[in-house]
Amino acid sequence: MSGASDLIERPAYLRAQDAMLRMIEDENLQPGDRIPSERALSETLGLSRQTVRRALEDLVREGTLERRSTSGTHVAAPRPFVRNIGTRRSGSIYRAMARGGHTPGRRLLFFEQTLASRLVAEHLRLPVRTPLIVIRRLLSIDAAPVCIETSHIPAERVPGLVAADVLEAPSLYGLLEARYGIEFGDREATIAAEPVLPQDAALLGLEPGVNALVYRLDVADADGRPIEHTISINHPERVTFSTSLAPG
Repeated sequence: MSGASDLIERPAYLRAQDAMLRMIEDENLQPGDRIPSERALSETLGLSRQTVRRALEDLVREGTLERRSTSGTHVAAPRPFVRNIGTRRSGSIYRAMARGGHTPGRRLLFFEQTLASRLVAEHLRLPVRTPLIVIRRLLSIDAAPVCIETSHIPAERVPGLVAADVLEAPSLYGLLEARYGIEFGDREATIAAEPVLPQDAALLGLEPGVNALVYRLDVADADGRPIEHTISINHPERVTFSTSLAPG
């Protein structure tokens, strides 16, 4: 025998929401794409405009859709990840994504040992051609690519580190803390808008030549010794930067 709940039909506005979400998925609508008007949706769904309006308002409120004063209702862009650069102390971007209510993801693009170029050597305060470990990762939020991070770490500080270690560890900083006892300290950073190279644009889902936010970060350990130089290429619509400072 069917339960009583099977006899209760979902409210009309919820059925309208379900239909709109199916439409977005079935028609592969992307952020910024316009959805039909209230009138058109009302006719298509066979529901009153008042019901459709309530369904739209709820989807706008939860961030699935957005209203534009001159062009109607559109599929909203994913909620951007806010990177806090206002603190002097360094922290894991992966952990920050999770704390912000996102589902973080990562993909290892390459892992190699190389020799420090003049520029990287200056950032790490090392002689040119000092052995380095270079780790390049594509980070994502809620399955959407958000940034490409290339980390340069002195090889002598991470003996025995291999690509499999990075693949298995959700957080690079967490791995370095746990295995090598590295305590991260102060950091210095710059941000600039720069054109994205074609191969990076493809990874981030951008058009070649579009400007991205390039975040360059120098991190020291608790003793003030440089431990990492990172270049982070951030999706201009999926990442924002905050300079808020903790009180005190």
